[in-house]
Amino acid sequence: MIKVSIAGLNVGIDNRFDFIEKMTADYVSDKGPLDFSVSVTPEQLSEEAEMSEREYSDGYLESVAVYRSIAERLPEFGGAVFHGAVIAHEGKAYAVTARSGVGKTTHLSLWLRAFGDKVHILNGDKPIIRDIDGTLYAAGTPWRGKENFGVNEMLPLAGIAFLERAESNSAQKISPTDALIPFISQIYIPKGPRCAALALSLANKAISSVPLFRFKVNMDIEAAHIAYKAFIKGGV
Repeated sequence: MIKVSIAGLNVGIDNRFDFIEKMTADYVSDKGPLDFSVSVTPEQLSEEAEMSEREYSDGYLESVAVYRSIAERLPEFGGAVFHGAVIAHEGKAYAVTARSGVGKTTHLSLWLRAFGDKVHILNGDKPIIRDIDGTLYAAGTPWRGKENFGVNEMLPLAGIAFLERAESNSAQKISPTDALIPFISQIYIPKGPRCAALALSLANKAISSVPLFRFKVNMDIEAAHIAYKAFIKGGV
């Protein structure tokens, strides 16, 4: 078993393959007792293989199943896995989400080009959002997309944007009502009814307490500047 610290939680992973040991190397921790532990059965590996669009190693499939198992437990601790990317700037986190293929990675790259070491990517694909003592945080995880963008860090969540492709760039503030369905579609909802309800409650808190935006962007670097102005300067 390996012990990792993710989003402020100590999680035990009873692994069979060394793939996940290498993947989680910068999250390994021996501090504090375990909050919970997870393991993966052969049946779960088979299910992950059936759901995959291509053939993967058992080690990779175990890593996917492990994160799914972690996601099932997170709402008990005020957390949820979020499909999106998180940009960090001056100690705050800004989340960008979109349907697959819209261009989150391209948008992240524009931020790095535009602002250099003033920003960094906290996580490029599957961060965790967690409510700790009434404050919402975005946390990096070892599951950070094929580009491997991300760091082991947890910062207060200061903005959420829904990304759309467009010919010209614009940013618009939106209401919690407008954000509800798009946001829920991008968080992991556990199978169990209690944890599902807790995840939905967290989603409601996120869209009720964090500034929300719709970014319509192209691939020009201007897109990063307009997003920056909305997120960080508070203007649209």
